[in-house]
Amino acid sequence: MMDGSSRKTRIAIALFLISIMLVSVPDTAFAYSSGKTGSSSNGCGGGGCHSSTSTVTPVLTGLPSSGYAPDSTYSISIGGTGGSSGSEGGFNLDSNVGTFSNPGSNAKLQSGEVTHSNSNSRSWTVDWTAPSTGSGSATFYLAVNFVDGNGGTSGDSWGTDTWSISEASSTSNSNNSTIGPNQPGSDRGSVFSNSIIDLDSGSPVLVMSNGSLVTFSAITVNGSTSSIADFTEDEVISKAGQCAILQNRTLRCRGVNNYGQLGLGSNSLMNGTVDFGSNIPVAISNGNTHTCAILDDASLKCWGRNNHGQLGDGSYVNRNTPVDVNLGVNRTAVTVSAGNDFTCALLNTGDVKCWGYNGFGTLADGTTTDSNTPVNANHSTGIRAVSLATPGYSVCSIFENGSVYCWGRSYTVSAENGAVTNGSVNIPFSAGRSAVSLDGTYWHTCAILDNGSMNCWGLNTHGQWGDGTCSSAISTSGCTGQDGNVPVQVSISGPVLAIATGVESTCAIVQNYSLACWGGQSGELDGTNDDLLLPHWMNFDAGADLAFSDQDHDGDGLWNELDTHIAGDDDGDGVPASSDPYPSNPARWLDCPSGQWGRLTCQDSPPGHFSLFGSLYYDECITGSYQPESGQNACHLASAGNYVSSSASATQTQCGPGTYQGGIGQTGCIDTSPGNWSHGAGGYGEAPDFSGNALPRVNLSDRSATYLGELNAGQNPADHGDFFAIDVPRNSGFSLGLTSPSGANFDISIYNSSMSLVTSSNSSSGYDTASTNSTSFTGDSIAFIHVNRTSGNGTYEMVLWLFSTDDGSLIGNSSFQISVEVGVRQYQCSPGSFQPGTRQSSCLGASAGNYVPSSGASSQIQCEPGTYQPMYGQTSCVQASAGNYVPSSGASTQTPASAGYYVPTSGSVSQTACSEGTYQNSTGQISCINADPGYYVPSNASISQTACSPGTYQPSNGSTSCLDADAGYYVNNYTSTSQTACSPGTYQPSTGQSTCLNASPGHYVPTHASASQTPCSVGTYQALPGQDKCDGASPGYYVDSEASTTQTACSPGTYQPYGSQTSCLDSPVGHYVDYSAATSPTPCPSGTYNPAESSSDVSDCLAADPGNSVPYNGSYFQIPCTAGHYQPNSGQSQCLESDSGHYVPSNGSTTQIACNAGTFQPDTGMTYCLDADAGYYVQSNGSSSQTPCAAGTYNPQTGSNDEGDCSDAEPGYYAPTEGAPSQLACSAGTYQPGSRSTSCIESSPGNYVPSDASIGQTPCSAGSYQPGTGTTSCFDAEPGHYVGDIGQPSQMPCSEGSYNPSTGSNSSIDCTPADPGYFVAHEGSPSQMPCSEGTYQPNSGRSSCVSADPGHFVSSQGRSDQSQCPAGTYNPQTDSTSPSDCLDADPGSFVQSSASHSQEKCGPGSFQSNSGQTSCDPTQPGFYAPNEGQSQQTPAPLDFYVSEFASTTLEGCPESYITLEEGAESVDDCYSDLDGDRIHDDSDPDDDGDGIDDVYDHCPQGLMGWSSIPTNDYDLDGCNDSEEDDDDDNDGFPDSDDALPLDSGEWIDSDMDGIGDNSDTDDDNDGLSDADEATAGSNPLDPDSDDDNFEDGVDAFPTDPAEWADADGDGYGDNGDAFPNDADRHLEADNTAMYAFIGSALVVTSLVGLGGWMVMRRRKTTAPVNESIQTEVADFTEELTPMPVETEKPIQFVNESHEEPEAKPSKISAPDDARMNEHGQLVWVELSGEVYCQNPDGSVMSFDPMSGTWKPFDQ
Repeated sequence: MMDGSSRKTRIAIALFLISIMLVSVPDTAFAYSSGKTGSSSNGCGGGGCHSSTSTVTPVLTGLPSSGYAPDSTYSISIGGTGGSSGSEGGFNLDSNVGTFSNPGSNAKLQSGEVTHSNSNSRSWTVDWTAPSTGSGSATFYLAVNFVDGNGGTSGDSWGTDTWSISEASSTSNSNNSTIGPNQPGSDRGSVFSNSIIDLDSGSPVLVMSNGSLVTFSAITVNGSTSSIADFTEDEVISKAGQCAILQNRTLRCRGVNNYGQLGLGSNSLMNGTVDFGSNIPVAISNGNTHTCAILDDASLKCWGRNNHGQLGDGSYVNRNTPVDVNLGVNRTAVTVSAGNDFTCALLNTGDVKCWGYNGFGTLADGTTTDSNTPVNANHSTGIRAVSLATPGYSVCSIFENGSVYCWGRSYTVSAENGAVTNGSVNIPFSAGRSAVSLDGTYWHTCAILDNGSMNCWGLNTHGQWGDGTCSSAISTSGCTGQDGNVPVQVSISGPVLAIATGVESTCAIVQNYSLACWGGQSGELDGTNDDLLLPHWMNFDAGADLAFSDQDHDGDGLWNELDTHIAGDDDGDGVPASSDPYPSNPARWLDCPSGQWGRLTCQDSPPGHFSLFGSLYYDECITGSYQPESGQNACHLASAGNYVSSSASATQTQCGPGTYQGGIGQTGCIDTSPGNWSHGAGGYGEAPDFSGNALPRVNLSDRSATYLGELNAGQNPADHGDFFAIDVPRNSGFSLGLTSPSGANFDISIYNSSMSLVTSSNSSSGYDTASTNSTSFTGDSIAFIHVNRTSGNGTYEMVLWLFSTDDGSLIGNSSFQISVEVGVRQYQCSPGSFQPGTRQSSCLGASAGNYVPSSGASSQIQCEPGTYQPMYGQTSCVQASAGNYVPSSGASTQTPASAGYYVPTSGSVSQTACSEGTYQNSTGQISCINADPGYYVPSNASISQTACSPGTYQPSNGSTSCLDADAGYYVNNYTSTSQTACSPGTYQPSTGQSTCLNASPGHYVPTHASASQTPCSVGTYQALPGQDKCDGASPGYYVDSEASTTQTACSPGTYQPYGSQTSCLDSPVGHYVDYSAATSPTPCPSGTYNPAESSSDVSDCLAADPGNSVPYNGSYFQIPCTAGHYQPNSGQSQCLESDSGHYVPSNGSTTQIACNAGTFQPDTGMTYCLDADAGYYVQSNGSSSQTPCAAGTYNPQTGSNDEGDCSDAEPGYYAPTEGAPSQLACSAGTYQPGSRSTSCIESSPGNYVPSDASIGQTPCSAGSYQPGTGTTSCFDAEPGHYVGDIGQPSQMPCSEGSYNPSTGSNSSIDCTPADPGYFVAHEGSPSQMPCSEGTYQPNSGRSSCVSADPGHFVSSQGRSDQSQCPAGTYNPQTDSTSPSDCLDADPGSFVQSSASHSQEKCGPGSFQSNSGQTSCDPTQPGFYAPNEGQSQQTPAPLDFYVSEFASTTLEGCPESYITLEEGAESVDDCYSDLDGDRIHDDSDPDDDGDGIDDVYDHCPQGLMGWSSIPTNDYDLDGCNDSEEDDDDDNDGFPDSDDALPLDSGEWIDSDMDGIGDNSDTDDDNDGLSDADEATAGSNPLDPDSDDDNFEDGVDAFPTDPAEWADADGDGYGDNGDAFPNDADRHLEADNTAMYAFIGSALVVTSLVGLGGWMVMRRRKTTAPVNESIQTEVADFTEELTPMPVETEKPIQFVNESHEEPEAKPSKISAPDDARMNEHGQLVWVELSGEVYCQNPDGSVMSFDPMSGTWKPFDQ
């Protein structure tokens, strides 16, 4: 059994052993030193870091601020701020989408994540490739661990953070403007102010608050020369030499660039912008040939000449681009001053570092050797510097006590490369005076003192001091003073605000902003070249507008650039760390809220700009976006139909005529393409409606606005709806309000990206609302909006409120109006118009001669040949009409056919020449004119015809020539259409003659048109000329030769009866001639005849024989009587005809013969007798006629000689007349029942006879009738009639109200009653008539219809009922034929039931905004209706509400309560407005009107009627100090308990030094800051923590009482350091150390063995230890917990169980809590005390304490 003392001894030994082993483990062996994954989101929560302190702020840069572009690669930088000091650390970065690649140094990829590959860095890089489009937002998880490398957790720290970026919009512009300083500043180039006055160029250059520059130059007017101010418009914030910071936060440099001092990347450029990447300059300073700038990330960069190392980059190479200057760890520049070939910077610690030329000791390092890297200036003052100037080859600085010390030329080194006399030289101001500002550029220096006066010293050759003196070695200069470093007071009145020194001159701005200058000049000061020894007031009165803005943050009267000793201000920017969001960046000390910007104070970003949280300056809205309001944190993308072409735009511009833009966020509009047009601003537009899956739409920008549109179903094409899309940002939603000023009823719907309905509103009240609130819709996706027309037409206003779902804030101003349909698309030119150009606002009408047949044409088409178009804007051409032609394309007119030409058909492309024989004397004719008779046309295309000349003629039309008059003809006139025949008696033997010739005597021309005369032929003669005939020889005469002129008489026995005979005739037979010149013979008289010729006497005639006759005189023979004739006597001139009843059958008869019975002869002179005809008979001989059979009888035979041959007619037959050869059958329709009838009987009415030879008639059957007689059939009863009996002469009509469509009806039953809806107005109707529109008939068998009643209508024919007007409509008329006759109830009225004949007005408390309604709507809460017949509900006016439905009255809000808008619904809509400014207190930034916004007001609804000012509210917390505030500085400690009651950041001051503990960087005033004491482990409240009589501020080992100095800086105190002045050694020779180590190792080994034995003894008495021993002290504390002990049991060295063989030792491997060092090795300590290390390949090493080395461990 062990007592407590023994146990304590063993524990002490174990602790000692562990201490030795931990000492032996390398410092770099810490857990996960070669990387860890899976901890990016939980940091130490994943068991992956050393510390439980999350004080590191992870930093992730390089992510695209406007969203990632799919599949693009970005370079990402990883780091952190805060945490433990040192340079070692690790990280783990992961992302939910995308891939990592290309890890930088000290980083690696592992399991798709990124982590450190060793612990040697605290900054890393890696590339990230964005995912493909549509992958959603990318979220980055980063854990950063900073370690101090001591192998334990003490001092380690960690932190985690996440970043999320969405996919960039395709229409957005991702170029972001840089951000920069806000206000212009004053002078001296520090980060707290900007240079407003510069003298580098000789002339003073002033910077105005509007960015303009002012210079001065000499001007001569009327012989008088003076200096005037020249204002140049610019954008300058501050200026130094050739460079200026501009208002766009860039640095512009221009001028000489031989050394690259402009920083433009090229020595040849003379003007440009310096590239600082994503950073911006906040302070600049120029040396003689180089320039330096402090950037907003507190970095320092220089460029230009570097021959002495003045750029500080470790080289002597000139640089034409900025290079970094390394000022040391945690060291930043508060001020930089570039001098002559050297540079100095005032650091945040109050130290000064300089670099470059050191020939005059300007670097203050005790040498005159140049340095190309910064070195500490050992000015030997022991106090902090607060301001800096670099005049000439010297440096002057104001220190925190207001003193000024200088070093360099004329101060500490008198000659170049001479001896350095001391650290610095004090500038002796008057007693009690201190400096507050300092400037020195060349060889003199000036300072503003604390009383506002000004002192100068140094060179004074031109009166630079301004005291009325000057110094010069030239005796004629008149200067008697001496240069020196004792300051003299400038003779200037008024407190001085700012100063500037030049080469030979000095300028100052005094408190009233006047400007005074003095010293050397070239006329720029007063217009002369004289040195000015006293201040000269410049001709400048705009000083109030100078860009002066120095700050005094803590109100102690010192400008911040001098106030670097503020308690707790570690970076030297004048702001304590507790109030500084950038405690290690002297360039920044303020984070403005979103929408504001500032580095000195926060201001609203102006229109056209935006500011994110913490912005130094406002950002310009990029092209494609705009911002009409101030104080905004984002810009709005240009709406569809609009564009923003320039950055910083406060407005969007609607697309102009001829342009359009369907996208959002665009920088310009699209010119209309050929064939299209767009009105643009002020013109027509139309958003497309929803159409299938194509989803045409107008894109809305992601902002709140009032969108103006229009729906009109009456236009062509009809516009029934508009379809919009909006890309809703992440964590956002939107609401819609839709109204139509014209009173139309439009509805609204919202759909998600998959076109599923999210919500909709179809209110009939005229106001529709819809919202994504309380729906499944989420942001970061597209939403579709459909405005749909229900009824009416007109404009609408759609208010869209886009809001953040995080805090409900609106994005954009919803009152901003956007014409959403104008300029969003282009429109095709209509037929008849075209547009060949782009960017057109209208189409061109097709010009005359052209046409455009279809829409969208980019050109007009020329009319083809044969067509033309005289009009503008036509879709086709007109065919040329007949008589006209169009020979070429593009004709605007048709061409009339020319004279001599014609065009016979339409559509002709040419005219046709008139052919020969035709002509045309007019234009535009469709044919040619044939040449008239008497005229001819000999050639083509003739315009006239030619008259035929005498001797010619033309009888025909269309002749090409005239005809010569034929022989025998003549033409004696022009235009003869015929030739004239020579008249009888004349002749013409030739052609083409105009006259004829007379015939000669003995000749004649007997006919017209004779070509010759004819000799009188024999038998004729002619005694005269010109005769048309010869005279024939007269009868009784003759002419026996041609061409006779006389005739000869005939002798007796001859005669000549004819004229013109050539001889006489012998007397013919039957004649005789008994005298001369006889013209005829004498005939023998009738009854006689003469058979001989040439008889000359009457006795030669003979008498005729009987049976013969001589009927004529002059017969030469007798004639026998012919058959039928006879002559009983001689000498007769004729024969006798046989008498009737007789006949003579042969010639030469002297007698006649009588006819026999049965025959007869009615005629005389007949040769035969006739048989009696059928129907006749002859009873006697010699009859001249036959006897007919009597009527009613007939005889079919001929030659009958008896009356008995006539037979009677039979029944059914008749013989109508005498002499009938046959009987006749009675025809159909007649009949005869008797015989010997002469006629038939016609059928009587009601009967008929269907066939011939009928002996009786047949009665008509039932269903038929016959009104007539003699008919062969009966008529079927007609439709509408019937016949009920047989033999009826007429049909019976159906009665009124019934009809019969069939024929042959035999009963009244066949008459059908009219159906309901029909009527039969007249009897005998074959059909029923449908009731006409407006009437109906509910019953059957009616003869008329019923008119539609009021409230009803009948819209179609044949209706058995009337239609009721539906509820909501009424009809006061009868006979209505259409539903349109049902009138919609007017707005304000209703019709509750159908079939109403009138409407009813809405009662009070109800309204109806629509027409055609069945009821009135009760007013909604927030509205009321006091009157009847209201068409709209009246919103509750401001400060009233209506809480009930159907209200007729109002309720007022309580006193001091208001409503925000009309239509409040309840008292809950009444909001408190205590100060009566009509801004409700929830929205009122200042509820009580005291001037303090509620967010800052600790008494937001406190005392009224006062305004907070520092005199009554010191801490400006909105609580009146005297009546409300018991904590004036608002630090949470009552004034009675507050050591600093007027300092909000302090309440305790332990050391009573006037600086509160929170701000006091050294609470115990021991010279060592609290932070350094925390690092060192010393007590920050004990000036000498280790009580070694050395205060912690000077004690190099403040916690080690045995050490206090370390001369060689090797970390070992001089007292214990064998080599106190050798940083590389601190122990004695290695043998001694080795023996000491071996001895120690032996001791350790012994103790380990002893410890192992002790552990084995306790196995049966204590619970097994399952966890590895940890390195933390806490683990050993747990080992000290009392343990149970079994008494009086022997110690067991072997396992008590003997049933199983001894188990083999388990293989050693790293436990879970093993720590990873920077080599990727896992290090742990076993219970046995052994220290092991497992390599990445799995092999194990153990630590050998004897040799102090690691050795392989075999297992």
